[in-house]
Amino acid sequence: MQSYTWFYSLANALSLEEEQALAADFEHFLAQWKSHGTPVEGLIKIRYGRFIIVQSNPAEARPSGCSIDSLKKSVGTILDKHGLKVLDASYVYYRSGTEINAVHFRELNQLAADGRLEAETIVFDHSLAQSDDLSKWELPLKQTWLKRYLPKVKQ
Repeated sequence: MQSYTWFYSLANALSLEEEQALAADFEHFLAQWKSHGTPVEGLIKIRYGRFIIVQSNPAEARPSGCSIDSLKKSVGTILDKHGLKVLDASYVYYRSGTEINAVHFRELNQLAADGRLEAETIVFDHSLAQSDDLSKWELPLKQTWLKRYLPKVKQ
């Protein structure tokens, strides 16, 4: 069985204090997350101060529509409480040195043409919605679905 995974990408990086406050709020949500009255076992990870990853336990009850709605609403409420903004799926995140940058999808071809986005550039693939294998989440661009949209990237 595979877990369900949800990615939330923050517009700005979190401070350590913000990350700790979010983690506490997320733990509180996880303690009461249910699907038709049955607890949903899951975890919420904050990665690089920029990404929130929610996963359900594949060995336990699968989240249903109402529990998924509850998750999305609760994450939104928690983020609003902390004044945090999530960027939508039209943004792609990539590493540039030690920094993580967000760029609108329409700008990718220009970044490639300028040499700022290359085949070895690490990108974060948020399309892994039904996978518990996060080793496929952070890969060189040439190993992701994005490579087909960037014909100017040398491989």
